[in-house]
Amino acid sequence: MAGMDRGYDYIAMTDHSKGLKIAGGMDEETLATQMQEIDLVNSQIEAQGHDFRVLRSIELNFDTAGAGDMDPEALAALDVVVGSFHSKLRLKDDQTARVLGAVRNPDAQIVGHPHGRMYGVRLGVQADWARAFEEGAAYGKAFEINAQANRQDLNVPMLELARETGVKLTIGTDAHSVEEMDSIDLSLAAAVKARVPRDQILNFLPLEEFLEWVTTSRATAARQLSRPTKG
Repeated sequence: MAGMDRGYDYIAMTDHSKGLKIAGGMDEETLATQMQEIDLVNSQIEAQGHDFRVLRSIELNFDTAGAGDMDPEALAALDVVVGSFHSKLRLKDDQTARVLGAVRNPDAQIVGHPHGRMYGVRLGVQADWARAFEEGAAYGKAFEINAQANRQDLNVPMLELARETGVKLTIGTDAHSVEEMDSIDLSLAAAVKARVPRDQILNFLPLEEFLEWVTTSRATAARQLSRPTKG
């Protein structure tokens, strides 16, 4: 397995959710089947004596208000949930409210490719990112440093903002092939250049500590959502 060959302790499978039909997004029934398949793979890996795990996950599709497109009960059964924007990424208007809606979404712990930019295609979401990162820290969320070559999102200036707020970060390859997993070096380089400390990046956590973070993130978000919000 490519993850083990690269010395990883765990990887997450994050296929798209049903709102992104163009990418073959999964509905709840398909997700349940995939979870069973992942459990079987993990059992086989353990039986072979390997200390490696495939995490049950998904890339939840956020709408323009930051709401998801899957049953919360189905998402609660996953090890971790990444949520991302995939529409209206060329708007020039301020979309801070949209980003804050995603941060406050109780079902996703990680905001994937937050800016939504792509080289030569679009600039991505325009928002008050300092505020978004501060809100993310308050809600116990993390933002992804997406390593796909044409994304590299978050970029270095945004990572510098994130570093100052202390919000947690993850590195994701967004790989659609084994070869694309090697692009992780792009995110690592960006994090180094932005002087992001190692303890701010969740990938460096041992598996059990990462899963504990997910549990804490869910509890923190639930607690925050029980309070009045501003804007």
